Amino acid sequence: MLLHAYVRPRDRVLDFACGKGGDLTKYRKAEVGSYVGVDIALESVRRDAVERYNGGDYPFPARFVAGDCFTADLTTVFEPRAFDVVSCQFAVHYSWSTEERARRSFRNVAKLLRPGGHFIGTTVDANVLVRKLRAADGVAFGNAIVEVRFADAHRKKLFPTRDGPFGLRYAFTLQDAVTDCDEWLVPRKSFVALAEEYGLELVEFRNFHEFARAKLAGEDRSAFAAPGGTKDERSSSAGKKTAGKKAPAETARDTWRQSFGGRAPEDATLSEDEWEAANLYATFAFRLAGTPESAAKAVLNRAPPGAPEKIHPRDVLVLEGAA
Repeated sequence: MLLHAYVRPRDRVLDFACGKGGDLTKYRKAEVGSYVGVDIALESVRRDAVERYNGGDYPFPARFVAGDCFTADLTTVFEPRAFDVVSCQFAVHYSWSTEERARRSFRNVAKLLRPGGHFIGTTVDANVLVRKLRAADGVAFGNAIVEVRFADAHRKKLFPTRDGPFGLRYAFTLQDAVTDCDEWLVPRKSFVALAEEYGLELVEFRNFHEFARAKLAGEDRSAFAAPGGTKDERSSSAGKKTAGKKAPAETARDTWRQSFGGRAPEDATLSEDEWEAANLYATFAFRLAGTPESAAKAVLNRAPPGAPEKIHPRDVLVLEGAA
């Protein structure tokens, strides 16, 4: 749904942290003009992503790069303003381990995106993570499928500011996927403020629950959401304060039932634990500042994307940070 809102036919897409190319089918449906995937995992790119593209008869040309898009200078590989959309799904929080990495990621986006283009993605919702930490008895919380564990340094539920908003680490476990994987908080206000330094204007930042409710209600447009939340969010929060607070599990259950039309649990496509885990994430979209004239100039100056053709593993460009 996020791609549907921002990707247009013939768009040129740059996919940060593309992994095994799992979003290729979505880009086929979006009728993109070309696709480039970048990921740190060399074998995932060279073997899995290339095989998926070669076996899928995709109608657009693609290119794959193995490297860390949060440390490598991608402007040495791609022409400036070469892309209409930069997408980063479930990965931008790995760039917030240090300020240098976070800045490199935004610098790459700002240099490679055309004026008026969009930077979209999904990341952790730091507000929810901190709220759940403060409601927990210790430094860990979760359910049957997911666990988040903070270090003992956060036992007082505080976050020192000496290093700014970067390096706020926790361990993430998802059933049958990852165990104690290091991830980092992405404070929403700091995320938006840093993006603005690189000319990226916030279009929306919405928790998965809010995003899903809006889409299920038939919304098909992007609504501006300020760092403090949308007007509806603020009104909703104020109403909750007046009505009295609910336990986190009860709130998640009510939200789940509301979003899925109040249907019986056995008829839902997501379990309550899965729906509660989705609450840990948010969608975001930024627009690179620029005039229609500058956008048109960037598009007109591009070389044609070429025709789709098979990719050999040796054609994968290997950059700094590939592992």
